Amino acid sequence: MSSYVNYLTDGLNQHYHEIKSETMEEASTKILEFLNEIEAGETAIEYINGYIFKRIKFHANNKPRKLQGLFVDEFAPLKTKDYSAEKAVILFKAFVFSSRSGLTTEVPAGWEVNEEEGIGWFGELMKSNPTIFDSL
Repeated sequence: MSSYVNYLTDGLNQHYHEIKSETMEEASTKILEFLNEIEAGETAIEYINGYIFKRIKFHANNKPRKLQGLFVDEFAPLKTKDYSAEKAVILFKAFVFSSRSGLTTEVPAGWEVNEEEGIGWFGELMKSNPTIFDSL
């Protein structure tokens, strides 16, 4: 997992300032541990895809995101750091509990993050297939 996290962090750091791979790895590990705790099994992928869909399509307050527009850049860096491993895990857990209660938006069949209009470089990064050599 470390090599994939490093690959993603390198890709994100081309557009953002100083995202640490340790933070991403901590969040990833805790999310996987949580999925194991709830015995998600095969539905783990559905939860992860659903969470990615929700974070890309909606703001935290469930207001739809406008990914492209004349004065809009949803992927522009923020002036202050607004992320942490703990926050990512809390948001993911809340999504899973909402999903299990039937309160989340369904991911459309065949939806792919890299095919989302206006997502550009982020979709490319999410769907890339790094190799073990990318971490060297």
